[in-house]
Amino acid sequence: MKTPSVILIAVLVILMPPAAAASGTGTVTIQIQGYGTVHGQLQNALIQADNSVAMSMLVNDQLQTSQGSFPLQATGEWSGILNNSTLSGTIHDVQGKIHVCVIFSCNDVDFTAHGNWTGQLQNGLLGSGNLTGTITVTNSPYPQIPQGQTIPIYGAWAADFTSPIPEFNSNLSLLLLATLTAAIILTRRKTQNAKGIGQVST
Repeated sequence: MKTPSVILIAVLVILMPPAAAASGTGTVTIQIQGYGTVHGQLQNALIQADNSVAMSMLVNDQLQTSQGSFPLQATGEWSGILNNSTLSGTIHDVQGKIHVCVIFSCNDVDFTAHGNWTGQLQNGLLGSGNLTGTITVTNSPYPQIPQGQTIPIYGAWAADFTSPIPEFNSNLSLLLLATLTAAIILTRRKTQNAKGIGQVST
């Protein structure tokens, strides 16, 4: 016979809401036309119940150019929609900088960016596709990279999305809690009766 502790553990496992799945992650490769390529990560990739899609982008890489390698950092947001298996949306709120060193002088070139992304959802929540957009230089001490310059970008992305877990039904929780209480009481009574019979038989 199962002890109350075993029953308690079993029912608590049922009662506990499922742990939230790890946030969806992915990768992005961005080609900056005329300069080079950087790689980044996509985080918190989520498809909501209403088919809206959201991801956060983080880039922390070395921009490989014909003039050398320069650190590039950027963050941004991706939002969009899932229509059947087709994904599409915009890239926005991008803020970034390139750390450029020329001879003995090092400065940051600041930029913003925006664009569009498309793709296909395959194998459940696995998606991939392409992106296009532009980078706009907002601050630069270098005449070779003038402020206000717009640079085309394009690239590819892939992400393993997550979807929200439905809220656990509170009425079902109460029912299971009542069942747990009854099971513990019945088990204790049976245990006490068994002890009593054993004492009489001896």
